[in-house]
Amino acid sequence: LIQKQRSTHGDILGAFQAAFRAQGPLAMLEHTDTIYSILHHFRSIDPGLKEDTLEFLIKVVSRHSQELPAILDDTTLSVSDRNAHLIALKMNCYAMTSRTNLMDLDLGGRGKKARTKAAHGFDWEEERQPILQLLTQLLQLDIQFVSLVTGCCYHLLENPTISHQKNHPTREAITHLLGVAVTRYNHITFEHLAPVLVAAVSLWATDYGMKSTVGEIVREIGQKCPQELSRDPSVTKGFAAFLTELAERVPAILMSSMCILLDHLDGENYMMHNAVLAAMAEMVLQVLNGDQGRAFPHHHEAAPLLHQQGQADREPGGKAVSVIPHSPN
Repeated sequence: LIQKQRSTHGDILGAFQAAFRAQGPLAMLEHTDTIYSILHHFRSIDPGLKEDTLEFLIKVVSRHSQELPAILDDTTLSVSDRNAHLIALKMNCYAMTSRTNLMDLDLGGRGKKARTKAAHGFDWEEERQPILQLLTQLLQLDIQFVSLVTGCCYHLLENPTISHQKNHPTREAITHLLGVAVTRYNHITFEHLAPVLVAAVSLWATDYGMKSTVGEIVREIGQKCPQELSRDPSVTKGFAAFLTELAERVPAILMSSMCILLDHLDGENYMMHNAVLAAMAEMVLQVLNGDQGRAFPHHHEAAPLLHQQGQADREPGGKAVSVIPHSPN
Protein backbone atom coordinates (compact mmCIF):
# COMPACT_ATOMS: atom_id res chain seq x y z
CA LEU A 1 0.00 0.00 0.00
CA ILE A 2 2.82 2.39 0.91
CA GLN A 3 4.63 1.58 -2.31
CA LYS A 4 1.42 2.19 -4.24
CA GLN A 5 1.01 5.59 -2.56
CA ARG A 6 4.57 6.53 -3.48
CA SER A 7 3.97 5.54 -7.09
CA THR A 8 0.67 7.44 -7.22
CA HIS A 9 2.13 10.63 -5.77
CA GLY A 10 5.11 10.40 -8.08
CA ASP A 11 2.80 10.04 -11.07
CA ILE A 12 0.64 13.03 -10.16
CA LEU A 13 3.71 15.18 -9.48
CA GLY A 14 4.99 14.19 -12.91
CA ALA A 15 1.69 15.29 -14.42
CA PHE A 16 2.00 18.67 -12.72
CA GLN A 17 5.57 19.04 -13.99
CA ALA A 18 4.43 18.29 -17.54
CA ALA A 19 1.62 20.85 -17.25
CA PHE A 20 4.08 23.43 -15.94
CA ARG A 21 6.31 22.94 -18.97
CA ALA A 22 3.33 23.52 -21.23
CA GLN A 23 1.41 26.24 -19.36
CA GLY A 24 3.89 27.83 -17.00
CA PRO A 25 3.06 28.75 -13.37
CA LEU A 26 -0.67 28.94 -14.09
CA ALA A 27 -0.65 25.13 -14.22
CA MET A 28 -1.10 25.28 -10.44
CA LEU A 29 -4.72 26.32 -10.96
CA GLU A 30 -5.48 22.94 -12.54
CA HIS A 31 -3.23 20.84 -10.34
CA THR A 32 -4.01 22.16 -6.87
CA ASP A 33 -5.22 18.74 -5.75
CA THR A 34 -1.92 17.23 -6.85
CA ILE A 35 0.20 19.31 -4.53
CA TYR A 36 -2.21 19.28 -1.62
CA SER A 37 -2.47 15.50 -1.79
CA ILE A 38 1.32 15.29 -1.51
CA LEU A 39 1.36 17.80 1.34
CA HIS A 40 -1.35 15.91 3.18
CA HIS A 41 0.78 12.74 3.17
CA PHE A 42 4.08 14.63 3.39
CA ARG A 43 5.41 12.94 6.51
CA SER A 44 4.80 9.45 5.19
CA ILE A 45 5.87 9.72 1.56
CA ASP A 46 9.26 8.83 0.17
CA PRO A 47 12.02 11.35 1.08
CA GLY A 48 13.04 11.57 -2.55
CA LEU A 49 9.54 12.64 -3.51
CA LYS A 50 9.62 15.26 -0.75
CA GLU A 51 12.81 16.65 -2.21
CA ASP A 52 11.44 16.59 -5.76
CA THR A 53 8.25 18.35 -4.65
CA LEU A 54 9.98 21.13 -2.75
CA GLU A 55 12.55 21.75 -5.51
CA PHE A 56 9.78 21.85 -8.10
CA LEU A 57 7.73 24.34 -6.06
CA ILE A 58 10.81 26.55 -5.70
CA LYS A 59 11.28 26.39 -9.46
CA VAL A 60 7.64 27.33 -10.10
CA VAL A 61 7.61 30.28 -7.69
CA SER A 62 11.03 31.49 -8.86
CA ARG A 63 9.93 31.56 -12.49
CA HIS A 64 6.63 33.23 -11.62
CA SER A 65 8.38 35.92 -9.57
CA GLN A 66 10.61 36.71 -12.55
CA GLU A 67 7.74 36.87 -15.03
CA LEU A 68 5.16 38.61 -12.86
CA PRO A 69 6.47 42.23 -13.00
CA ALA A 70 6.07 42.34 -16.79
CA ILE A 71 2.74 40.54 -16.58
CA LEU A 72 1.31 42.97 -14.03
CA ASP A 73 2.59 45.97 -16.02
CA ASP A 74 0.79 44.75 -19.14
CA THR A 75 -2.07 47.21 -19.63
CA THR A 76 -3.77 44.87 -22.11
CA LEU A 77 -4.07 42.09 -19.53
CA SER A 78 -7.65 41.46 -18.44
CA VAL A 79 -8.61 41.66 -14.79
CA SER A 80 -9.45 37.94 -14.74
CA ASP A 81 -6.02 36.99 -16.16
CA ARG A 82 -4.29 39.27 -13.69
CA ASN A 83 -6.18 37.72 -10.79
CA ALA A 84 -5.40 34.24 -12.11
CA HIS A 85 -1.67 34.96 -11.87
CA LEU A 86 -1.96 36.35 -8.36
CA ILE A 87 -4.08 33.41 -7.21
CA ALA A 88 -1.64 30.91 -8.71
CA LEU A 89 1.29 32.66 -7.05
CA LYS A 90 -0.47 32.67 -3.71
CA MET A 91 -1.30 28.97 -3.99
CA ASN A 92 2.26 28.08 -4.94
CA CYS A 93 3.63 30.16 -2.05
CA TYR A 94 1.25 28.51 0.38
CA ALA A 95 2.37 25.08 -0.77
CA MET A 96 6.03 26.04 -0.55
CA THR A 97 5.77 27.57 2.94
CA SER A 98 3.27 25.10 4.33
CA ARG A 99 4.04 24.04 7.89
CA THR A 100 3.79 20.51 6.61
CA ASN A 101 7.09 20.79 4.76
CA LEU A 102 9.07 23.96 5.40
CA MET A 103 7.94 25.05 8.85
CA ASP A 104 7.60 21.94 10.99
CA LEU A 105 10.83 20.33 9.90
CA ASP A 106 13.34 20.39 12.73
CA LEU A 107 15.54 23.47 13.02
CA GLY A 108 18.39 21.43 14.39
CA GLY A 109 17.61 19.81 17.71
CA ARG A 110 20.36 17.86 19.40
CA GLY A 111 21.55 15.17 17.02
CA LYS A 112 18.37 15.17 14.99
CA LYS A 113 19.77 16.96 11.97
CA ALA A 114 22.55 14.44 11.57
CA ARG A 115 20.10 11.54 11.88
CA THR A 116 17.65 13.11 9.43
CA LYS A 117 20.28 13.86 6.83
CA ALA A 118 21.83 10.45 7.15
CA ALA A 119 18.44 8.80 6.74
CA HIS A 120 17.18 10.86 3.83
CA GLY A 121 20.30 12.31 2.19
CA PHE A 122 18.64 15.73 2.08
CA ASP A 123 19.44 18.67 4.35
CA TRP A 124 16.16 20.47 4.99
CA GLU A 125 17.83 23.25 6.97
CA GLU A 126 19.93 24.26 3.99
CA GLU A 127 16.76 24.50 1.89
CA ARG A 128 15.22 27.17 4.11
CA GLN A 129 17.63 29.95 3.19
CA PRO A 130 16.97 29.95 -0.60
CA ILE A 131 13.22 29.68 0.06
CA LEU A 132 13.29 32.69 2.39
CA GLN A 133 15.41 34.61 -0.12
CA LEU A 134 12.87 33.80 -2.83
CA LEU A 135 10.04 35.03 -0.61
CA THR A 136 12.00 38.25 -0.02
CA GLN A 137 12.11 38.78 -3.78
CA LEU A 138 8.36 38.25 -3.96
CA LEU A 139 7.79 41.00 -1.42
CA GLN A 140 9.37 43.45 -3.86
CA LEU A 141 6.20 42.96 -5.91
CA ASP A 142 2.85 44.37 -4.89
CA ILE A 143 1.40 41.12 -3.59
CA GLN A 144 -1.81 40.80 -1.61
CA PHE A 145 -0.74 38.10 0.83
CA VAL A 146 2.05 39.57 2.95
CA SER A 147 0.87 37.78 6.09
CA LEU A 148 1.21 34.42 4.35
CA VAL A 149 4.84 35.18 3.55
CA THR A 150 5.76 36.68 6.92
CA GLY A 151 3.83 34.05 8.86
CA CYS A 152 6.40 31.39 8.08
CA CYS A 153 9.10 33.66 9.54
CA TYR A 154 7.23 34.15 12.78
CA HIS A 155 6.66 30.42 13.02
CA LEU A 156 10.39 29.80 12.62
CA LEU A 157 11.19 32.47 15.22
CA GLU A 158 9.04 30.67 17.78
CA ASN A 159 11.52 27.79 17.82
CA PRO A 160 14.14 28.31 20.60
CA THR A 161 16.86 26.74 18.42
CA ILE A 162 16.61 29.67 15.99
CA SER A 163 19.21 31.46 18.12
CA HIS A 164 21.76 28.66 17.68
CA GLN A 165 24.83 29.50 15.65
CA LYS A 166 24.12 26.86 13.02
CA ASN A 167 20.84 28.62 12.20
CA HIS A 168 22.58 31.92 11.49
CA PRO A 169 21.83 31.81 7.72
CA THR A 170 18.14 31.27 8.45
CA ARG A 171 18.12 34.19 10.91
CA GLU A 172 19.80 36.45 8.35
CA ALA A 173 17.27 35.50 5.68
CA ILE A 174 14.35 36.11 8.07
CA THR A 175 15.80 39.49 9.06
CA HIS A 176 16.00 40.68 5.45
CA LEU A 177 12.54 39.35 4.61
CA LEU A 178 10.86 41.10 7.55
CA GLY A 179 12.81 44.28 6.78
CA VAL A 180 11.34 44.35 3.28
CA ALA A 181 7.87 43.57 4.66
CA VAL A 182 8.00 46.47 7.10
CA THR A 183 9.51 48.87 4.56
CA ARG A 184 7.10 48.15 1.71
CA TYR A 185 3.95 47.14 3.55
CA ASN A 186 4.22 48.77 7.00
CA HIS A 187 3.93 45.23 8.39
CA ILE A 188 4.74 45.12 11.92
CA THR A 189 7.82 37.12 23.01
CA PHE A 190 10.08 34.94 23.57
CA GLU A 191 13.19 35.33 25.76
CA HIS A 192 15.38 33.34 23.39
CA LEU A 193 14.49 35.74 20.55
CA ALA A 194 16.38 38.72 21.99
CA PRO A 195 19.57 38.24 19.91
CA VAL A 196 17.56 37.51 16.76
CA LEU A 197 15.27 40.52 17.19
CA VAL A 198 18.20 42.79 18.01
CA ALA A 199 19.88 41.74 14.76
CA ALA A 200 16.65 42.38 12.87
CA VAL A 201 15.92 45.77 14.42
CA SER A 202 19.55 46.88 14.00
CA LEU A 203 19.44 45.94 10.33
CA TRP A 204 16.12 47.76 9.83
CA ALA A 205 17.50 50.90 11.48
CA THR A 206 20.80 50.94 9.57
CA ASP A 207 20.28 49.25 6.20
CA TYR A 208 16.60 50.11 5.69
CA GLY A 209 16.68 53.57 7.31
CA MET A 210 13.90 52.66 9.72
CA LYS A 211 15.27 54.32 12.85
CA SER A 212 11.76 55.15 14.00
CA THR A 213 11.16 51.42 14.49
CA VAL A 214 13.62 51.50 17.39
CA GLY A 215 11.68 54.32 19.00
CA GLU A 216 8.36 52.51 18.57
CA ILE A 217 9.66 49.32 20.17
CA VAL A 218 11.35 51.19 23.02
CA ARG A 219 8.15 53.15 23.65
CA GLU A 220 6.22 49.90 24.00
CA ILE A 221 8.74 48.59 26.52
CA GLY A 222 8.89 51.88 28.39
CA GLN A 223 5.13 51.91 28.88
CA LYS A 224 5.08 48.53 30.61
CA CYS A 225 3.89 49.03 34.18
CA PRO A 226 5.64 47.32 37.14
CA GLN A 227 2.64 45.06 37.74
CA GLU A 228 2.74 43.80 34.16
CA LEU A 229 6.47 43.14 34.36
CA SER A 230 6.16 41.26 37.64
CA ARG A 231 3.47 38.94 36.26
CA ASP A 232 5.81 37.31 33.73
CA PRO A 233 9.52 37.34 34.66
CA SER A 234 10.48 35.57 31.43
CA VAL A 235 9.03 38.40 29.35
CA THR A 236 10.83 40.96 31.51
CA LYS A 237 14.07 39.05 31.09
CA GLY A 238 13.52 39.11 27.33
CA PHE A 239 12.93 42.89 27.38
CA ALA A 240 16.08 43.42 29.45
CA ALA A 241 18.21 41.26 27.17
CA PHE A 242 16.80 43.03 24.11
CA LEU A 243 17.60 46.51 25.45
CA THR A 244 21.08 45.56 26.59
CA GLU A 245 22.04 43.96 23.29
CA LEU A 246 20.40 46.70 21.23
CA ALA A 247 22.47 49.29 23.09
CA GLU A 248 25.60 47.33 22.23
CA ARG A 249 24.68 47.25 18.52
CA VAL A 250 23.17 50.71 17.86
CA PRO A 251 23.72 52.90 20.94
CA ALA A 252 23.46 56.19 19.03
CA ILE A 253 20.05 55.29 17.61
CA LEU A 254 18.75 54.00 20.92
CA MET A 255 19.96 57.10 22.77
CA SER A 256 17.35 59.34 21.13
CA SER A 257 14.63 57.19 22.74
CA MET A 258 16.36 56.49 26.02
CA CYS A 259 14.35 58.99 28.04
CA ILE A 260 11.28 56.79 27.59
CA LEU A 261 12.93 54.05 29.63
CA LEU A 262 14.11 56.11 32.57
CA ASP A 263 11.05 55.37 34.70
CA HIS A 264 12.49 51.89 35.10
CA LEU A 265 15.40 53.37 37.04
CA ASP A 266 12.94 54.24 39.80
CA GLY A 267 11.09 50.94 39.53
CA GLU A 268 11.42 47.84 41.65
CA ASN A 269 12.22 45.47 38.80
CA TYR A 270 15.96 44.92 39.07
CA MET A 271 16.26 43.33 35.60
CA MET A 272 14.86 46.39 33.83
CA HIS A 273 16.76 48.71 36.17
CA ASN A 274 20.04 46.98 35.32
CA ALA A 275 19.23 46.86 31.62
CA VAL A 276 18.67 50.62 31.46
CA LEU A 277 21.92 51.25 33.32
CA ALA A 278 23.79 48.89 31.01
CA ALA A 279 22.34 50.66 27.98
CA MET A 280 23.42 54.03 29.36
CA ALA A 281 26.90 52.66 29.94
CA GLU A 282 27.13 51.59 26.30
CA MET A 283 26.14 55.08 25.21
CA VAL A 284 28.83 56.62 27.37
CA LEU A 285 31.46 54.23 26.07
CA GLN A 286 30.52 54.19 22.38
CA VAL A 287 28.77 57.49 21.65
CA LEU A 288 29.75 60.17 24.14
CA ASN A 289 33.27 60.69 22.87
CA GLY A 290 35.08 63.14 20.63
CA ASP A 291 33.29 66.49 20.44
CA GLN A 292 30.39 65.10 22.40
CA GLY A 293 32.71 63.74 25.04
CA ARG A 294 34.30 67.15 25.58
CA ALA A 295 30.89 68.42 26.59
CA PHE A 296 31.16 66.06 29.58
CA PRO A 297 34.18 66.78 31.78
CA HIS A 298 33.39 63.40 33.38
CA HIS A 299 31.49 60.76 31.50
CA HIS A 300 29.44 59.83 34.53
CA GLU A 301 27.55 63.08 34.05
CA ALA A 302 25.67 61.39 31.20
CA ALA A 303 23.44 59.45 33.56
CA PRO A 304 22.12 62.45 35.54
CA LEU A 305 21.44 64.30 32.30
CA LEU A 306 19.53 61.38 30.89
CA HIS A 307 17.59 61.10 34.12
CA GLN A 308 16.84 64.83 34.02
CA GLN A 309 15.48 64.36 30.49
CA GLY A 310 13.21 61.59 31.74
CA GLN A 311 11.94 63.63 34.68
CA ALA A 312 11.04 66.46 32.32
CA ASP A 313 9.13 64.08 30.07
CA ARG A 314 7.21 62.65 33.02
CA GLU A 315 6.23 65.94 34.68
CA PRO A 316 3.36 67.98 33.19
CA GLY A 317 4.77 70.99 31.40
CA GLY A 318 8.30 69.77 32.04
CA LYS A 319 10.93 71.13 29.69
CA ALA A 320 12.92 68.52 27.81
CA VAL A 321 16.67 68.63 28.30
CA SER A 322 18.97 67.57 25.49
CA VAL A 323 20.67 64.28 26.16
CA ILE A 324 23.85 65.56 24.53
CA PRO A 325 24.41 69.15 25.68
CA HIS A 326 26.29 71.63 23.59
CA SER A 327 29.54 73.07 24.87
CA PRO A 328 29.15 76.63 26.14
CA ASN A 329 30.31 79.31 23.75
